[in-house]
Amino acid sequence: MKKLFIISPLFLLILIQQVGAQTINTCNDFGHFDLLIDVVPPASDGASFVIDSAGDFPVEAGTGNTIVSGDLGDFPGGIHKTDDPGWLVAPDNMDDNEILWFRALGSLRYWDNDRQQWLNTPPDNERVRYFGATPPNVVINGTAEEKAFYADGTIWSSGGLVGPLEAPIEAFISGIHAHLDFCLEASEGDCTQPGSSATGSPSTGAYLIELQLFSKEVAANGTQQKYIDSPPVKVILNNGLVANECSAAIGALVLPETVIDDSIPLPAAGILIMTGP
Repeated sequence: MKKLFIISPLFLLILIQQVGAQTINTCNDFGHFDLLIDVVPPASDGASFVIDSAGDFPVEAGTGNTIVSGDLGDFPGGIHKTDDPGWLVAPDNMDDNEILWFRALGSLRYWDNDRQQWLNTPPDNERVRYFGATPPNVVINGTAEEKAFYADGTIWSSGGLVGPLEAPIEAFISGIHAHLDFCLEASEGDCTQPGSSATGSPSTGAYLIELQLFSKEVAANGTQQKYIDSPPVKVILNNGLVANECSAAIGALVLPETVIDDSIPLPAAGILIMTGP
């Protein structure tokens, strides 16, 4: 038998803020920021990439995966672009010249603010590009076509992934602090072209992609991967939502059992949460 609890929207917002000791629960107006990546134990064979050990960001219900967000159109990035989040690895966590990579996962999802739902298909077949670095061997020995393949970035769409599924973020030299570029483009847009109009007019809403951090370094035995891949990280990219609207998009991932109560209002009624038996 289900138990029903009626709570107010204000209480829900407070609850979202408290889940997992989160301190960042919106996707705009907080400026430049980084996601801390720890290597535990540092620079050791068999060590793991640990995401957000301080618990600064919300986590997805069910998976426990970290949710980070950026504001497309923030001042440094320009229209439909941002270089947040940044990736931060502290000194001594890796050995110098080891490279941190990202691996693209899944497909693009879209938060429809009117329907209050995450959808699998954006309204205008929008795409998100992420511009990683070019692998050193391609820089040195690659053909023009291979270099262009990485220069065009990795694309998430509702249909899946296009472009390099894996690309470098930065080499570790006494630490890593890297900000690479995200860009949102409408069906007619192309983020590789210059000019503020090149992205087209993508729909207002939030866009969700997923990626994983890893290294291709080999352990001392010469056969095994040195570091264990990170858990997947979800990145929400805000295109024009205000703070409370963005919090709702995050809350739908943090508290997916939350639904709108359309029944006749009761005293202090607001949002209906259903729990198990």
